[in-house]
Amino acid sequence: MPMTVPIIINEIAQQSGYQILGHERLASRQAKFLPIPSDLHESVRNLIAESYPDGLYGHQAEAIDTGLNGDDICLATSTASGKSLVYMVLAADMILRDNHSKVIAFYPARALIQDQLGKWEAILKPLNLNFGFVDGSLPMQKRLPVLERSRVVLMTPDVAHAWLMSNLNVREISSFLGNIKLLILDEAHIYEGVFGTNMAYFLRRFQAVFSFQKANMIF
Repeated sequence: MPMTVPIIINEIAQQSGYQILGHERLASRQAKFLPIPSDLHESVRNLIAESYPDGLYGHQAEAIDTGLNGDDICLATSTASGKSLVYMVLAADMILRDNHSKVIAFYPARALIQDQLGKWEAILKPLNLNFGFVDGSLPMQKRLPVLERSRVVLMTPDVAHAWLMSNLNVREISSFLGNIKLLILDEAHIYEGVFGTNMAYFLRRFQAVFSFQKANMIF
């Protein structure tokens, strides 16, 4: 940790009326690398290998392996530890294997969606896969085309609740829900208190609707 950081923290603490009684420096640890999972779709594996020739962090490789086996994953590692890469790689793998499959990623705020667009593009664009987003800033008339043309859709839970779930009889929405193969819940740790309770109810409703739509899909 650079010496300037504790000084800044001290200043912020003093301005806020707090007193720091001591400092502790945590020793760094050597990164653990593992090979890129061999079961990944070849195009995805080659793309990742170009950016990460030494392999992936251990938790990334293990999480991808778990996802490829069809199991649910909850990644709880520190900031900038590569959590986003895991679900983006799994999303690309799934939609390359199934021409009908769709992926939905829930982000709790519009700003988070905008922050993640560049990362999604870096994974999906080289694979010629389309993605888009639907949040409160997107006009109603532009939302259905996003669902139709995008293999991956980034969305805020409030829009999913107020718009998507209120228009289940619309063909584009029904088709989109019936083809979802992967649901991503980013920043899950912030869903607590009343916000977390509302999200829990929403996800249960979403799961019920998804199961119904999938059971009644007509290709």
